[in-house]
Amino acid sequence: MNIKKFVKERNEAMFSLEKEKIVAYCKKYDVPVPENEQVFWAGVYKSILAIENSPEHLRQKAIEWLDEHGFKRTTC
Repeated sequence: MNIKKFVKERNEAMFSLEKEKIVAYCKKYDVPVPENEQVFWAGVYKSILAIENSPEHLRQKAIEWLDEHGFKRTTC
């Protein structure tokens, strides 16, 4: 597996905030996709916070969404 390609595809999918693109990425790499909509988006936003070079505006959006929906910001 080419890790640079994997990371590039991950970032493009997560940073797009387009559910279809994120789901396609998950399916490609056999990552389970939660059926529950809130759990799905919590995972996306937690992923954005876990990515070291996430754009600041997406990090802020992730923090706000997680806080508004009662999720912890940590990924562990």
